[in-house]
Amino acid sequence: MTVLTTRMAGTIAGPAGADRSRPCGDGWPSAVAALRVAFQPIVQMRTGRCHGFEALLQGFERTGFADAAALLDAAEAAGALATVESALHAKAVAAYRALPGWGEATLFLRLDARLVGRPDQPWLARDPAASRRAGVVLELSGRHPMGEGVALDAAIDRCRQSGVGIALDDFGAGHASLRTLYEARPDYVKIGRFFIAGIDGDARKRALVAALAGHAHALGIQIVADGVETATEFYTCRDLGCDFAQGALIAGPDAGLTALPNRCAAVEDLNRRDRRQPGEAHRRLSEVIERLPVLRVDSRKTELLDYFKGDGSASIAPIVDEQDRPLGLIRERDLKRFVYSRFGGELLRNRGLGDRLDDLVIRSPVCDISTPLDRVIEAFSTESANDGIVIVEGGAYAGVLSSAALLRLVHERNLAMATDQNPLTRLPGNAAIVRHIDQALADTGRGHVLAYLDFDNFKPFNDTFGFRQGDRAILMFSERLKAWTAGTGGGADGFAGHIGGDDFFLAVSGGAEGEALARLAELLAQFRSDAESLYDADTRVAGGFLAKDRYGAERRFPLLAASGVAVVIPPGGHGLTPDAINAAIADHKAAAKSADDKLCVVRPA
Repeated sequence: MTVLTTRMAGTIAGPAGADRSRPCGDGWPSAVAALRVAFQPIVQMRTGRCHGFEALLQGFERTGFADAAALLDAAEAAGALATVESALHAKAVAAYRALPGWGEATLFLRLDARLVGRPDQPWLARDPAASRRAGVVLELSGRHPMGEGVALDAAIDRCRQSGVGIALDDFGAGHASLRTLYEARPDYVKIGRFFIAGIDGDARKRALVAALAGHAHALGIQIVADGVETATEFYTCRDLGCDFAQGALIAGPDAGLTALPNRCAAVEDLNRRDRRQPGEAHRRLSEVIERLPVLRVDSRKTELLDYFKGDGSASIAPIVDEQDRPLGLIRERDLKRFVYSRFGGELLRNRGLGDRLDDLVIRSPVCDISTPLDRVIEAFSTESANDGIVIVEGGAYAGVLSSAALLRLVHERNLAMATDQNPLTRLPGNAAIVRHIDQALADTGRGHVLAYLDFDNFKPFNDTFGFRQGDRAILMFSERLKAWTAGTGGGADGFAGHIGGDDFFLAVSGGAEGEALARLAELLAQFRSDAESLYDADTRVAGGFLAKDRYGAERRFPLLAASGVAVVIPPGGHGLTPDAINAAIADHKAAAKSADDKLCVVRPA
């Protein structure tokens, strides 16, 4: 499936002294004819399949305009915006259809928002069947607001009746707002470079993109990460739930293509080299999804009636478009008003009323089969998933996750969490800690600090003051750990776990190493102060207490404190293993307990 977008954003300035407000030569046709079209691939992130291509217009130095924005603004001022936009669309379509493989494509054409809802808007007069065969999607630019009084939802409905789909470009910038997302009900949302740049090191960007991906997928919308330039940006966007990627890392615009490639070697190589492949999610979803047969949206309605015939037939039918892209579901119960009415069957068979399935399709949540299970559960445990979730693999239909299967996954997740959660502190236990260490070692794009923390002389304290006070100390420290991870900033992610007893684990990924170590030392100092509240006044003044050591001899012990070994892993990882981390911690526990600040920092070779 190929995607083509006329992102008319030329970057080449016109000749010195050129009049940037008027077309060159014999007018608008001359300006449009002077442009050339280059293609940049949009790639499915988990498979490397070329989902499509964006068309970029180049050669503005020959038009008398600095860029596409100047061209379109001048056209609008002259009352010719629709004419020029239609000509640019025609040029992009002609260049696209000259390349082998265009018939399997989804063609994205950028549409100036000032034209939305106007009678002269491009494509409204087109043959709907021809538009659908070409797989046309109009991409709404957020550079300008729509006209006053335009009802966007009604305008979008007219577009869809013309056989085209809808996308939002550069979402989150300009006029591409949440309200536009709500009213337009697009098929695609493209997240612009501002949110993609440095996302691997920016926790706020990651949170925003993850929330948008979850919301969009619940509405059946697919996400394109636009402007991906580094491997760590690619992995982060993929793991946050983005479906497609585009940018310099994948490939730049190419005006010399003789055919449209269907695979992207760069993305395939990125996935091969990534050790964080979510194989468990892929395996589990493969086990629980129902691989229901699909119907194409151009199927006759009589085929739909046949689909639901017979005992044991499915109650829903997955519907795909002419390029096999999932559109949603048709529910058997919605046909009852036809089937059980006197002339219902005849109405469904009446081709004069339309013989396609478009008007019966219900938009369904869409999820990639390799999406981590926690993200599937969090994103789709909503009313929007009542009829099931369409599961895709490589952008193509794979099956349907029923509401019953989703509930089963929720139950499995809750049971696993309860099993692996410390009953006293409610912090993640050993299995989660091991997984976190493995993920950190695989995440070579960021630096990590992995810390083992435990109390000094906890047994004498517990024996002397009782288990209740011991539990109070553990809970006090666990609350400090939770606050510490919640306060992690500067583009870093924090994680806290409870190994058992007075043994804890703390980690920070990304951000500044010095800041993480300083906060860790501060945490240990705060606990020393907190622990004083566990003693009576006389013990606090004395600075310690008498108790028996492990050999039965009575001696004085200091007030309770915690110490830690922090293992620093630089970006790149340098081949460290979990065994190497454990050995480094074991070798430096004594040094941590004897340090003035109770912290020993280790940088393994």
